[in-house]
Amino acid sequence: MCGSRSCAQAFPIANGRLGAFLLGAALSLWLAAPASAADCVMGSKAAPADLISVCSAVIDQGSNPASDRVAALLVRADANARISGGLTQALRDIDRAIALDGKNASAWRLRGNLLREAGGDLNRAASDLSKAIELDPTDAEAYEQRGVAYTNQHRLDRALADYDQAIKLKPDYAQAWSDRGATFYLNGDYDKAVSDLSAALRLDPNRPRSYTNRGAAYKKLGQLDKSIADDDEAIRLDPKVPESYDNRGLSYAATKDYDKAIVDYNQALQLAPRPNFFTNRGDSYQFKGEFGAALSDYNDALKLDPDFAKAYNNRAVLYTKMGERRKALADYETALRLDPGNTNAADGRRTMIAEIAKFGAVPPQPLAANSGNGPSFDCAHARREVEKVICADPQLGMLDRQLAQAYQRVLRSMSRRSAADLRKSQHEFLATRDASFRHPGYDLKKVMQDRLQRLNAMEG
Repeated sequence: MCGSRSCAQAFPIANGRLGAFLLGAALSLWLAAPASAADCVMGSKAAPADLISVCSAVIDQGSNPASDRVAALLVRADANARISGGLTQALRDIDRAIALDGKNASAWRLRGNLLREAGGDLNRAASDLSKAIELDPTDAEAYEQRGVAYTNQHRLDRALADYDQAIKLKPDYAQAWSDRGATFYLNGDYDKAVSDLSAALRLDPNRPRSYTNRGAAYKKLGQLDKSIADDDEAIRLDPKVPESYDNRGLSYAATKDYDKAIVDYNQALQLAPRPNFFTNRGDSYQFKGEFGAALSDYNDALKLDPDFAKAYNNRAVLYTKMGERRKALADYETALRLDPGNTNAADGRRTMIAEIAKFGAVPPQPLAANSGNGPSFDCAHARREVEKVICADPQLGMLDRQLAQAYQRVLRSMSRRSAADLRKSQHEFLATRDASFRHPGYDLKKVMQDRLQRLNAMEG
């Protein structure tokens, strides 16, 4: 289930896209001081509205030196960027600052960073940050922020080179360590990701997203206890980051604790209704055998993002279990169109074409236990996922009935002691089948055929 965005589902990325998890350093032009004209030029922690008023007076006074007006424009730009709907005015102020002083490295860096954080033109953002670096090659923040822009463009090698330089210039730069660790994750270097994110947390232990990202890397390395512990800490530090709940849900799902996973996905969706969160919850519902809830979640994911390949692929798996072969084939084909490299979708499509050729596209009706050609149990009362799959496939249903009949025949022919051993082995067979059913590579049909062959050999 790893399509064009599926790998991102295991990583804290808003809407399945790069960006939300790589937080650039905040703009830092102000100092702790009351608002005044002098404070505007120097920078202040005053409320944005106060700064805008004070700085406007400096900017509008034409007799003020150009350097003071440039500084005031940049402080006002930052203040506007911190209020709702102020980004456009912030960018205008920085444009004016650059027009007054084209060699002001801070202005170029601030404009590039604002463009990047706003999700705007990343090429322009990177260009502005490059100009800032050209003007001031010692600006570690400019390298870090350009690295983020490159990461958002999937230019990972360039991003890593920028983070390297930022760390070289400023070894205690926690944000650069964190961002490089996140980029190592995207590059598949999970050990390096853990190392860098750990370094970031040693420098600043109060970084919830660094814990979340390290937890995602631990999960990729199969260290689920550490992954869950990191997400626990991320949630403790900031209970309003949805990716932390989603990541922990994925770890719980990997341990097959689907109920805990669903609780976490519920919380993630309450904070942010994103398509990958719906898809992940749908997967847990599917593994639990709650097909209706799973289908609803996949549908909701695709309403939010009609081009989400992973949701199509996983809904196709669900349709296969439900016996809806034509729908499954259509979803596999859509997943492949959106993500041609999705091997799971390619394999599923190939299998579904073969099954439709052999069994037809019409979903089988549930068979009763007394129908004579269905499973040994009543499909109307099937609860386990494996039972529903057996009910949906006539061939598996017939195999199940043959197994049950062979078991009863052999049982009747045995002594009491031998019969007890057979009951125990049959119980173990069913328990193993139920537990292993959805494991990769598990072939339910072959397992049932092998068991039938062994029972028939006992009878002979």
